Amino acid sequence: MSLSVLLSGATGTIGRQISERLRHDDRFVLAGTASSKGFFEPDVTADVIIDFSHPSLLRPVVDFACRRQLPLVVGTTGLDDELQAQLSQAAGTIAICQAANFSLGVNLMIRMVGELAGKLDDDFDIEILEMHHRRKLDAPSGTALALGESIAQSRALGVEDSAIFDRSRDRIPRARGKVGYQSIRGGDVAGEHTVYFLGPGERIELCHRATDRDIFARGALLAARHLVGRGPGSVDFLDLVLGP
Repeated sequence: MSLSVLLSGATGTIGRQISERLRHDDRFVLAGTASSKGFFEPDVTADVIIDFSHPSLLRPVVDFACRRQLPLVVGTTGLDDELQAQLSQAAGTIAICQAANFSLGVNLMIRMVGELAGKLDDDFDIEILEMHHRRKLDAPSGTALALGESIAQSRALGVEDSAIFDRSRDRIPRARGKVGYQSIRGGDVAGEHTVYFLGPGERIELCHRATDRDIFARGALLAARHLVGRGPGSVDFLDLVLGP
């Protein structure tokens, strides 16, 4: 039986990839779409909602999902505290899988950097470099922030207190217990993230390069398949598709 998907943000970069994949995968049916320019309440029957729209459009999507009791896959990034609180509240009513990146490889990398950060002492400084296409608006990327959060949790650091986004103003040596972020924008780069562990006399680099945006569409649809039938709550993407 095919899974019926309501897609919000269908005209966006990833939304178009998902739409294309839905048309060629008989395991799914596209129940309806809402463009990245606005969300309307479609009169359709669906099994799940996938949202890759914009933070300003996410609120009505979440409200709609709660009213219809539909599980929700959220790939929209750049959410403020208020929107994040709304998602947390909605998880008491519906199943939600939210990820900054729906690449299986990236999510494995997020776990790996956390484990490595926990094993290395603070003689190893940590820097995160991310590179994306010229049209990407948020910086650092949501994936870079997720990598930083994993590192901060493993080292018992405050996520915001440990983050360094700009070194141009303070001419001081690098402090211990900090995580640096660097962003590059240009061309048509689908996404590249590298985490550097810089120690005395040696360094470790973990890198993920996305060469095709279709990986994000595949991951979102994989999450949708596993999310349908679950009870209310927020579930991690890797836990959802691979198990904890």
